[in-house]
Formats: sequence, C-alpha cells, structure tokens
Amino acid sequence: MIDIGRAVQHLTEDQNWPGKLGIGALIALVPILNFSLNGYAIEHLRNTSNGMDVPLPTWDNLGEKFMEGLKLFVVTFILALPVILLSCIATIASGGLAALSGDSEAMQSAAAAGAGVIALAVGCIAFIYSLLLTYLSPAIYIQYAKTRDIGACLRIGELLNIARVNSGDYLMIFIVLIGIVIVLSVIVGVLNVIPCLGQILSLVIAFLAAPYIVVLLGNLCGQYVRSNNIVV
Repeated sequence: MIDIGRAVQHLTEDQNWPGKLGIGALIALVPILNFSLNGYAIEHLRNTSNGMDVPLPTWDNLGEKFMEGLKLFVVTFILALPVILLSCIATIASGGLAALSGDSEAMQSAAAAGAGVIALAVGCIAFIYSLLLTYLSPAIYIQYAKTRDIGACLRIGELLNIARVNSGDYLMIFIVLIGIVIVLSVIVGVLNVIPCLGQILSLVIAFLAAPYIVVLLGNLCGQYVRSNNIVV
C-alpha cells in the first residue's frame, strides 16, 4: 500500500534536499533543458522501487536525465496529437464558416453560433482527453522505467494494465498529484494578495513547485512498483 505521508515528506530526510530542489528549480526555468526533470523523476522512481528513496538523486548525470526526459516528452506529444489535430481542424472549420457567412448579418450570426458549438465540443473533448492522459501519466512513467522504450509507452492497453494492478493505489497517486497542484495553486494565490513578504513567498513556492512535484511523482510511482512487485 502506498504511504502518502512518506511520499510528501521523505525528501526532507536528505540533508542536501534544498540544494537539489534548488538546482531542479533552476533547470525547470530553462526551455528544452527542463525535460531533465522527467528524467530525474524516472531515476527517483527506480531508486524508490529498490527501497532507496533517500538520498534524492543528484544532478551529476544531467545528459542522461535529459535524454530520458526528452523521450517522455515525445511520448506525451504523440499521445496529445489527437487533441492537437482536432483543435487545428476546429480552427479551420471556424474560419471556413466565417468566410462563407459573407456580408449577411443572419449568416454571420449563424456562423458565429456554429463556431461557438465547434469550440465548445472541442473544448469538452480536449478536457476529457487531457484528464485521461493525466490519469495515465504514472503508468507512462512506470512503463518507461521498465522498458526505456518510446513505443512501449504508446501501448495504451499495457498502460491500463499497469493501472489495474492495484486500481485503488493507482487512483490514489492520481488524486494526490492533482490535490498537490491545487493546494500549491491556492497557497500561491493567497500569498500573492499579501504585499511584499507574501508575494516573495509565493514566488519561492512557485519556483520550487516543479521539482517538488517531480520528486513526489517519482516516489509515489516507485512505491506502487515496489508494493505490487513490478520489475523496473
């Protein structure tokens, strides 16, 4: 069974955690290089699955972390292609309706209504599909940790099988990750209202949020792997 408390606070047992989190935060600010964060999550996942969630991984082998993170980005991009293509088609269709409406006010109103319906439908589909991808994210990380193969991470059936090994624990990973993001967003929003000190604290939290979530994800997935005897 997954120990959520352990996942949330284990990093503080590493005496060098502020420096490691700080380096991760700096890397998160650099486009392209920030793919390395996903590689860091994979390394932490493997360590946790072997019962070694402390100390946290170092950033020494940055090139390796970057390549693993890049592969995970490719997986995510490919899986997101249906929504991207659907959005492009919706944009073209809306533009076509506007072009066909001509100068007639009635036709323009009809075109606007049609474009609105298309936008609403695409928005609903995109939201549902994005929620599904978010749900599958832990399985994608686990599958990559097992196989190191992009193609394997695109086999939806295998991803769903990983999620079904222990559906209760898997759902808990999903809920915890969503919950942490919501909690951090609320804290940052509240602190932003407080002049000076509050705004400074909100920037610090926002700065450290990405590497912290990566560490949390790696630990939760690693615990899932270990508790369900999945070999990575």
